[in-house]
Amino acid sequence: MTTKQTTLAEPLRAIVDALLSAAARDSRAVVSLDELASAIGTRAVSQDEIDAMIEVLEAAGQKVESTATGKASDHLRAVLSAARALAPELGRRATTAEIAARAGLTLEDVRHALALAKVMQR
Repeated sequence: MTTKQTTLAEPLRAIVDALLSAAARDSRAVVSLDELASAIGTRAVSQDEIDAMIEVLEAAGQKVESTATGKASDHLRAVLSAARALAPELGRRATTAEIAARAGLTLEDVRHALALAKVMQR
């Protein structure tokens, strides 16, 4: 198995470092998606960047878990439905903002749902 090195831009690296510090301080080996979403806040972060952040957290020994509730599952369904509908209309992959507008969700809700989807795929 080959391991790949994931590089993050400085603002994202700072977020990951803060999450790792908090987990170490609290003696935790788990970072929740809620923590990741809160740390990202309203920053414009792509799906690929979220995936890279999760990869770096996992490479550092943290398990990234969902605290999925019914609400999170509903958001995920809405995000996936919006993304699937927008792709053929736009002729490209929809942006997070476009998905949020179509799904009637906040950018933070969309980012959380996309991060949840990434974790569920692992």
